[in-house]
Amino acid sequence: MQFGHPRAVALLFAGVLIGTQAAFWLLPHRSFSENEKRVLAQPPTVSAESIADGSVFQDVEKYLSDHFPGRDGWVGANAYLEQAEGRGAVRSIVSGSDGWLFSAPLSDDRQILQDNMQAITAFAQTQSVPVYLMAVPTSGAVVEDKLPALHLTYPDADMLEQARRIAGDSLSWLDVMGDFCGTEDPETLYYRTDHHWTTEGAYRAYRLLMREKRESSVMRDTFSVERVQDFYGTSYSKSGLWLTPPDEIELWTNPALRTITSVYDGNSREPVVQEGMLFREYLSEADKYPVFLSGNHARIHIETNADTEKRLLVVKDSYAHSLAPFLAEEYRTIDLIDLRYFKRQTISDWLQGHPVDEILFVYGLSSLAEDKNLQWLA
Repeated sequence: MQFGHPRAVALLFAGVLIGTQAAFWLLPHRSFSENEKRVLAQPPTVSAESIADGSVFQDVEKYLSDHFPGRDGWVGANAYLEQAEGRGAVRSIVSGSDGWLFSAPLSDDRQILQDNMQAITAFAQTQSVPVYLMAVPTSGAVVEDKLPALHLTYPDADMLEQARRIAGDSLSWLDVMGDFCGTEDPETLYYRTDHHWTTEGAYRAYRLLMREKRESSVMRDTFSVERVQDFYGTSYSKSGLWLTPPDEIELWTNPALRTITSVYDGNSREPVVQEGMLFREYLSEADKYPVFLSGNHARIHIETNADTEKRLLVVKDSYAHSLAPFLAEEYRTIDLIDLRYFKRQTISDWLQGHPVDEILFVYGLSSLAEDKNLQWLA
């Protein structure tokens, strides 16, 4: 191919390069991406050691990538181009109908799942109080009607059955997948743009727990419901599909229930304390999900005015956060421990000084299959 005006083409190319460089240096650099919900790379620190091991060059590449002019637009354009090419997953996200963004199916490598279930089972066998396990399937395994016509198979049912077999009779297995798949409106149980269950899903799981315990649950009309618009979740942030419409978050509260929430960060002994379990300051931020219990922390302690003296320990990932307001109806005190951050002692050691009446494990299946921190149980 020959160009009629090669000099003009060269000048245009040079202009693009110069303009891009100028924009990189002149435009302000953000520290946080609201779309991707992550901290962006900071300027690299140059030292003899970082030059010798080559790490400085990787840091420079990350910094240039994160602060490239118009990054959000380029990320979005690339995501929609991949979608137009018919790829089954865009940046580990499967794009379904009606704005549904699903996490891609879990890996078929079951070793971590097996190790975690063996750790939970061994822990449960040493306890003198009831132990329950609530393993939450991914949305793609439940909301199948919204998946694209061609997609990889979700192995959740088989993985959960494997986990149940390992658990045996050592604990009470709560069949969340069976319950969720048995409902007529499974799309109400998960967010479209996030991997978590909705408050409706959490309430249904709470009722499943109460049925297992053969106790009555608090009825739906006990709660007042507040709807918060413009929620974009983790699946949205990973996808780059910026034109996807937002979700809404439902905040269910019982006006008669009084709670005090204490948040312990970094295993500190001095908590942040507030009335109630909703941290409303997060509703004005890009990531609204931490409105439930202020997000991920080592330990969260909740005191309630529930008509009981029972104490509950919840060993969990972030699925438990929107479940906590329902659990608070049934226990005088609740401690929620996240083993990703709780490193000062094992759960077994902690229980020696903090006896409880029941123990509940709440984990998304993805955490059971990938998180290696469950070895801190004992």
